[in-house]
Amino acid sequence: MARSFRALLLFTIVAASYAWQWALGRILGGILSSWVAQRWVAVHERNARRLARGFIRLRGVYIKLGQVLSVLGTFLPKAYAEHLEQLQDAVPPRPFHEVEQRLREAFGDDALSRFATFEQTPIAAASLAQVHRAQTKEGQQVAVKILYPDIELTIARDLAVLRLLLPVARFFVLVSKFERVVDQLEAMLKRETDYQHERANLERVRTLLGDRTDVVLPQVIDHLSAGNVLTLSFEAGDKISDLAALKAHGISSTAVARILVDCYVTMLLEYRVFHADPHPGNFLVQPGPKLVMLDFGAVEEVTVPLAEGMKTVVMGGLTRNPDLVLRGIEMMGFVAEHGDRDLLQQVGQEYLRTLAEVKIRNFANIDRDTTMQLSGFHQLRGRMRNVMRSVQYPEGYFYVERTLALLFGLVGQLAPEEGLPGLAAPLASRVLLKELAKLPKPPT
Repeated sequence: MARSFRALLLFTIVAASYAWQWALGRILGGILSSWVAQRWVAVHERNARRLARGFIRLRGVYIKLGQVLSVLGTFLPKAYAEHLEQLQDAVPPRPFHEVEQRLREAFGDDALSRFATFEQTPIAAASLAQVHRAQTKEGQQVAVKILYPDIELTIARDLAVLRLLLPVARFFVLVSKFERVVDQLEAMLKRETDYQHERANLERVRTLLGDRTDVVLPQVIDHLSAGNVLTLSFEAGDKISDLAALKAHGISSTAVARILVDCYVTMLLEYRVFHADPHPGNFLVQPGPKLVMLDFGAVEEVTVPLAEGMKTVVMGGLTRNPDLVLRGIEMMGFVAEHGDRDLLQQVGQEYLRTLAEVKIRNFANIDRDTTMQLSGFHQLRGRMRNVMRSVQYPEGYFYVERTLALLFGLVGQLAPEEGLPGLAAPLASRVLLKELAKLPKPPT
């Protein structure tokens, strides 16, 4: 309960900070509008930093929530992305004696005797589990993924706190059905704490990508996997974001990016199934290059409306047809039931015209002006609340947005000249042309 109280206190302080700023704006906005606007930037910065520190202390679901918020750039101030992105990798591990309980639950009191060696210092830590390196009695190197003890109860309590705070969140984020973020976070957490489900996910991705010689997927070690312990073959390689290591081993980072994007275009547009957690810690690179994919707790399906809408948006982008892009956005479910479609169309067309003029030469280092253009800030200025009231959060978009945002950043590091748009466009064209070829020919 003390932890839930600390979480409520954290969110109350953030809410009070915004309430005070809102009151100042109402009182002084007409007289000191420039000062109020500058103060909004400072308030966002301070609260984003406050949440990042608080989430690290609270751990558990709040780490996952911070990871999610860090990529919801469409709906949150830029400061949140900047401060919360540290939660993608910087998750402190737990002492071994805390997670050893899970090993005993799975294999009995002599759990460690099942392994020839077992390193008690983890090689990776995440919000729900950590990974230890070990060796089987047959001499095989393995990675043992152990779910944190009592994490299920922690998740239930944390989600209860978040739902309690939803009315406050709706005051700031007017997007219709924004509560779907919490619903979909809950569903994702339930699946990520089910290792039987993760095993099924791994095999599902293997059916989609297993015939590729440039992709490596780990193998499950059945006799060392049970309950909340999942043991996989240990796959060596350089971390995908370690550009210096890739260069030292003669590996082209652009070639790695192309493999990564190809996998995701194939999964998203062809099969409507995708690895939904593409942060750098989940990919390694071997000479070839070969892409090693790790952590299959979050493998999600794309809903039919989202998939068809994305294809329409891509087709509109490739043919420079703004009406087609806007139609795709509506197909995806972004337009609220009583939303102002004319306003959204006007804002969308202005944004697309601006986007067509943006020239990015380095996706790894985008300057502030370009960031503002990409975010659509100028198109929303002065009518943010009206636009937000016309928008709803589509079913299933939580996973897609998070995935695409993470990919955008990762691919930008690997291939700064092309970026995700430059590499994805020809690959998406290939998929769409393949689909068009399957359509029945009109009678002559």
